[in-house]
Amino acid sequence: MSIKKADIAKTNHQDWRDDFPRARAAGSMRRQRQHTITQGIAMTSIMDPTLRGTGRITGAFFHPAGDIAAVVSEFALLVNPPARAAYGGTGVRYRLGLYRRGEPVPFAIFDELCLPINDVGFHPTLPRIVIGAGRYDGGYLFEGELAVWNWQTGESRRPYADIPEVVRCRYDTSGERIDAWVRPWNEEWDGLDDSDWSVILDTLFLVQIDDSEAAWTARTSEVLELDPAATVAASGLPADDQSPPAGRLARWLGVPELECRSAIRDIAWLGPDRIGVTHDDCLLDIYSTDGTRLAHHTGTGYGAEILRGAGVHVHGVLVQDGPEAYRRDSRLYRLTDNGLVLVQEYDDEYTFSAASDGRLLGRRNRLRSPGSKAVDLLLDPARDNVQPVDIGHYDCFNHYIGISGAPHLFALQGTPASSHEHKYLCIVRPDGAVQRLWPLLKQDGTRASHAMECRGAYVADALGAGVVIAGQHYNPSVGDAYQGFIYRRLLERGQELWRHPTPASPGAIVHLPEAGLVVAAFLDGTLMLVDARSGQLRLNAKARIDGLPTLIHAMDARDGQLALGTVDGRIAVRPVVDLLDANDARGWVEIG
Repeated sequence: MSIKKADIAKTNHQDWRDDFPRARAAGSMRRQRQHTITQGIAMTSIMDPTLRGTGRITGAFFHPAGDIAAVVSEFALLVNPPARAAYGGTGVRYRLGLYRRGEPVPFAIFDELCLPINDVGFHPTLPRIVIGAGRYDGGYLFEGELAVWNWQTGESRRPYADIPEVVRCRYDTSGERIDAWVRPWNEEWDGLDDSDWSVILDTLFLVQIDDSEAAWTARTSEVLELDPAATVAASGLPADDQSPPAGRLARWLGVPELECRSAIRDIAWLGPDRIGVTHDDCLLDIYSTDGTRLAHHTGTGYGAEILRGAGVHVHGVLVQDGPEAYRRDSRLYRLTDNGLVLVQEYDDEYTFSAASDGRLLGRRNRLRSPGSKAVDLLLDPARDNVQPVDIGHYDCFNHYIGISGAPHLFALQGTPASSHEHKYLCIVRPDGAVQRLWPLLKQDGTRASHAMECRGAYVADALGAGVVIAGQHYNPSVGDAYQGFIYRRLLERGQELWRHPTPASPGAIVHLPEAGLVVAAFLDGTLMLVDARSGQLRLNAKARIDGLPTLIHAMDARDGQLALGTVDGRIAVRPVVDLLDANDARGWVEIG
């Protein structure tokens, strides 16, 4: 199925304008459901946010004419559960989207920056924007980026090869020059007293940039020299509107508030027509596949993992304030007919997995609290039994595997068990014994034999019981291209059936036995559909929703249907045959 981005935007634009008068009259722009039928196959998008394609909204800037809003947002890194961290190859981190009043889908987006966007300035007459970004690196440097973007042509340029953090940027009245106020290169620049942090933060340098047509034609990136005579006090700049950007956008749209949602942390089928979802604003939401929210479970914190074994458990994370703000202690809940029931509280970070017989394995992140006496846990809810076990060292980059719903409990263990290197796939037996199966990668002595940021799925078919595992070949060189892998191996003897290179770390992997497919989502946006037996790639394309690039962080499958949760808070249900029929020659596929 071939869908042009313009056609998607046009369709959603019309839907929005039809709903807008009713939404305003009701005092809300929330669209409870969006349900369409394409070629006889149902596709559902559930509880869509007011402005599509946004992450956590961090800024809002308005064209002087008042008809365009530039919305700045930040997308979450994959650190869910807290005892997992995967960053490799992440494709979308910071976005500038341009919206017109009454249209939920941006008519243009800019995803090219790697640092937080601090300021945006509109050209007085042309469809051009200057974007300033940057932050303190936490140790010494003020890193920055400055880009100029033509939203009609999509062209952009960077006037400087390198620049410190850009705090403010504006066009002059002629539109030929940009004034940017930047921080010093580092804490000690030009004799600054690094013992007085307030002086450092209040010191800005004025940089004047040629943005004439000649500069666009030349397309050169200059070497920036800060002029010590051009310093200004940050406190002396005109103050921007410091009110929350979401509130300013709501007023611009004429609605009481924006409907927003964080990245989807986990998603799971709870029945043929029910889906469980976790995100920052709940422990568990349950939806019907027609988009109706059936239950909303809240508590102190958020839901991180939905665990399906003999029953359904939810791994919740307690969020605290003050000096304990960085703690992410775990809570385990059981889903009953009367709601979520607290099973146990844990004063550490864990990740949990469930076996199909109901047993649970909790692995503790030793990297967060190395001095803690807590160890891993083996839980048997049917017998109300909790057994401490020690599978060995666990840290969030090296030991997460995420295989759940299988006949066995799986874990990764280094060699020796106290190490993060030379990892083996293991089965944890009901008595707590650890059975080492085979090494994740061939131990050839190279750094590429060290696997990181892994994710797996259990696969059983006519070829036998096995697993699909994807991950990263370790490389300490930041500038080198990402190198990853995905393969299928049989549990017995570790026979490899197929393998592919991958462009980024995995977000989620599921097996669809009725379709004979493995579906894998990666952090650069790639969605792969692989024949589970032969390894043939049936789809290899970047995911989009409403025509906008997105990342799939959570995924589950049932009866040929995929439930997808994205980094921009979208929930979509898509038949896998619909994806197989998609034409991926253009390099992307619509999942919404």
